[in-house]
Amino acid sequence: MMLPGARRRVRTTDSKERLFEAAMELLGSRSPEAVSVDQIAAAAGVSKGTVYYNFGSKDELVSQILEYGAGKLMHQLTQLAKDDDPYQALKSMIEFAMEFVTGYPSFAQLWMQEQLQSDKSSDFAQTALHRQVTALLIKVLDRLVHLEEAEKLPVASTIFGAALFTARMSSTRRDELAHEQVVRAILLTVDGLLATRPRTTN
Repeated sequence: MMLPGARRRVRTTDSKERLFEAAMELLGSRSPEAVSVDQIAAAAGVSKGTVYYNFGSKDELVSQILEYGAGKLMHQLTQLAKDDDPYQALKSMIEFAMEFVTGYPSFAQLWMQEQLQSDKSSDFAQTALHRQVTALLIKVLDRLVHLEEAEKLPVASTIFGAALFTARMSSTRRDELAHEQVVRAILLTVDGLLATRPRTTN
């Protein structure tokens, strides 16, 4: 049910995908303040009037675009988490997350800015991507190794943060580390746990 005064969202996946791709490209070379709704709409091939009708403001547009990007990321991570081999699931999730951030560095940058600002008026800040990803990682870790309850979130947060931050940094440098090296380094944390903790038996 739509709340009073709430705007309808652009519902077609095609339109959202085009807006997401256009916004990520434009925001990758300029600051959000330097990119207008008109420019994003034109780059996406979407009517300016349609964008204003659905979003009303640039802040709302960026918020919804980020939410859409988070949905893309979570959908694929959820599929990868289903692998019968939890170690392979973790490896695949880390690899995909890094590829996603490298492909859409503006998404990671904007997401980190949202988290640092902690602006409760932002719809995207309420989506808690970090909480969703770490909860998914914990589910996979639970299938792999025994961790005390208090250890689960720190381990999952470390894995998520290392993949996100390293991929974001790599996207800005020419002498970037190979993704395989970074994935291997992150998995050393898991290897250490497997060597010192009882393995989960299903």
